[in-house]
Amino acid sequence: MSDLRGPVHGQRDIAIGALLMVVATFCFVSLDSILKLLAARHDVLFLAWGRNLFQVLYLAALMPFLGARRMLATRHPFIQAARGAMLVGTTVFVVLALKAMPLAQTYAITFSAPLIATILAMIFLGERPSRMRWVWIVTGFAGVMVALQPTAPDAGAYLAFPLAMALANACYHVLTRAIAGDEEPLAMLFHVGFFALLITSLALPWSWSGMAAWEWGLLAIGGGFGTLAHLLLVAAFRRAPTAVVSPMIYTQIVAACLLGYVVFGEVPTLATLLGAAIVVASGIGLIRSKG
Repeated sequence: MSDLRGPVHGQRDIAIGALLMVVATFCFVSLDSILKLLAARHDVLFLAWGRNLFQVLYLAALMPFLGARRMLATRHPFIQAARGAMLVGTTVFVVLALKAMPLAQTYAITFSAPLIATILAMIFLGERPSRMRWVWIVTGFAGVMVALQPTAPDAGAYLAFPLAMALANACYHVLTRAIAGDEEPLAMLFHVGFFALLITSLALPWSWSGMAAWEWGLLAIGGGFGTLAHLLLVAAFRRAPTAVVSPMIYTQIVAACLLGYVVFGEVPTLATLLGAAIVVASGIGLIRSKG
């Protein structure tokens, strides 16, 4: 993991950071699909608790091999706690949305997170993306709109949940970027799961839900996807600026098409494929652009 601790280096690191984020988004969609299946039978806060419980358990099991200090030492405990709170918000809001809305329609709104993250990074981190990168970001967002056709006539007030998820996710991205250069990636992964677990544990007396063995197994798999996704996310933000990494979340369109078809029987439309092509083009443009 030592290669993740070096400084950001030019176009090669930008490309690596973008690729890491692409893989992370596939893991996030897999996790969300599992939570969507379980949310029909169990409390949202309980699922968020279980998802973070498995992340902490997985990392604790690896501690003897990877080193306890690498996971436990942190220079920014308060920011780590804030990251944990944002992770809880992201999980809870996306599951609430998915209980009432299709996967694609939920993502259509949550994909506003990269634009929000870029604006927050400008305000709090002093990042100044070039005009060309802004063009590619907006182009990618337009591609998402073409692909997902965000119409949810029966969603009603539930439309607020994916919007809240986008805001929480954007804040999480910016907080991660703010301390990624000072923290060990494994510590960032452990602490965000640990604080998220503490926060959701407060609701256990009211949210506890009995689950069958196969449901626990499914949640354990989802926790594995989430753990891997967040490790890749931290690594991505160490390699490239927010304006490049965050828009790679648009590639969730591809994962949503694949998992939507396999798990939920959703067939991608021509508009979805066209939008995906636009997103891919915008991603390549972001990688190749400078400043």
